[in-house]
Amino acid sequence: MGILALLSFASIVTSTVIAENISGQASAINVSGSLRMMSFRSLSEVQQPDKRQQALATLEQFERRLHGLERFILDKSVGDTPSRAAVGVVTQRWQEHIRPLARAAADGNTDALSVMAQDIPAFVEQIDRVVLLIEEDLERKVRWLRMTQFALLALIVVVSLVTSWMLRQQLVQPLAHLLRAAKTVSRGSFSVRVSHVGSDELGQLGHAFNTMVAEIANMYAHLEEKVEEKTQELTRTNQSLELLYQVSQKLSANDLTLDQLQAILREVEATLELGHSMICISDNGLLPAHAVVSDLTAEERERWCGEKDCAQCFDRASQPLGVQSAVGGVVVLPLGEPGGLRGTLPILLRSREPLPADKARLIETIGHHVSNALLNMRRTEEKHRLAVLEERSVIARELHDSIAQSLSYLRIQVTRLEKCIDQGCDARTIAEELKDGLSSAYRELRELISTFRLRIDERGFGVALQETINEFSAKLGFPVQLQNTLSGIVLSGNEEMHVIRIIREALSNIERHARASRAGVEISVATDRTVSVVVRDNGRGFNPAEIPENHFGTSIMRDRAQILEGELGVETAFGAGTTITLNFLPQQYRQTDN
Repeated sequence: MGILALLSFASIVTSTVIAENISGQASAINVSGSLRMMSFRSLSEVQQPDKRQQALATLEQFERRLHGLERFILDKSVGDTPSRAAVGVVTQRWQEHIRPLARAAADGNTDALSVMAQDIPAFVEQIDRVVLLIEEDLERKVRWLRMTQFALLALIVVVSLVTSWMLRQQLVQPLAHLLRAAKTVSRGSFSVRVSHVGSDELGQLGHAFNTMVAEIANMYAHLEEKVEEKTQELTRTNQSLELLYQVSQKLSANDLTLDQLQAILREVEATLELGHSMICISDNGLLPAHAVVSDLTAEERERWCGEKDCAQCFDRASQPLGVQSAVGGVVVLPLGEPGGLRGTLPILLRSREPLPADKARLIETIGHHVSNALLNMRRTEEKHRLAVLEERSVIARELHDSIAQSLSYLRIQVTRLEKCIDQGCDARTIAEELKDGLSSAYRELRELISTFRLRIDERGFGVALQETINEFSAKLGFPVQLQNTLSGIVLSGNEEMHVIRIIREALSNIERHARASRAGVEISVATDRTVSVVVRDNGRGFNPAEIPENHFGTSIMRDRAQILEGELGVETAFGAGTTITLNFLPQQYRQTDN
């Protein structure tokens, strides 16, 4: 491209120089032609006496034009050229012969006139010679310009063709080959390579393309193996996750038993291709531990427990599984928590090879789930035991506060009756009191039996509360109003039972003592999640400071309120009805706040 620009520049410069050199030569030819004409005119004027003065002006004009032509030829000529020599001869002949002769003829010299008439044609021929030489020089320069232009044009054409060929060879074809190779690679064929890999930019691009295709081919060759490997890994991971999900779901059941735990361990053994296992529990940290779940054969247990005592087994449980599996064909998982349940989960391995890392992590996770399940079972058992003890305490307290008090009263009346009989007095009054006492004791016993039979089934607290309201509405002879806004607050089963029993006790007191015509129960929740239970009636009321003997309803309700860690309030007066209020914060929210 630089050569093309240089040739174009040379062509322009050459044309400019030659055009500058030949400029004015046409004018010089015209001047030469006018010199010939003025030569003959000066001859004509000197031959006419009346124009001889005009001939002098013509001679002056001729001389000026001749000198101008001479200067032009000298400026345009380099060296001794024919035109320069010819114009010199014309100038010399003019100065030395023609001009003196013409002046003499203009002065009237007849001899000069005759000589001038003879010499002018020869002089004009010399001028013609100058004109001819100027024309020849002009034509020569034009021919040289033409030849130079043709030569430069030919060079430009050749260079253009060479440039086009080079562009095709070094740019177009490599790009086309690279494009075809890229399309071939896009169709999934990685065997294609480009041949233009020189040191220029396209060559470096071709080398990079070949390297890239080779790497892609290598990666694609191993892609199926990697996909298969990843697929197997994902399958194993999915199986592990599914196993963990199933195990966690089964172990989190509230009614989990040791038989179900044994079945879960067998499923884990079959899925992970493990040997038999067992769960050993140490009560209060005492050794030896005892097996609560086991599917080890007698031979396996004898071999394992004979080689390792319980202390070594518990010590081994603190080691990482990778270390354990590398040492022998048994791994031991720790169970329990510090200061509480303590146990181990030995698992026999089918091979002596160390456990893979993923299987070891999975076994450890399952061990944690089993440990949590055992702890939950222990806690559930403790809660059940505490609930039974609490319920027995409630039954004993209520029997003591009701039936026992009534029986004590009846025993006193029997003693009075015996003394009355011994003294011979009228015993009918005492018998009536015994009869009333027995009726009262029997009624209280039926109330206690109804209360102890009370239960909240799967239908929930709301249904049990509505059934209680319906029951006492029938007993009282008028509908008891119920307003329950307890939705959204979670009560434990024990809390629900105590609330129901406090409401029943309050409604029972209304039935037996209030002589009311209207009663209602309201349950609401404050912004701090405190539950408020209000039972009110429009009965006759009573004096809280003067509760009759054998009436323990209020004290029983206060005891239940203390169990709920709440407060029980009684607002009453003679003739003003009674309002019993229970306020407590459910146990779940007390634990959350703590």
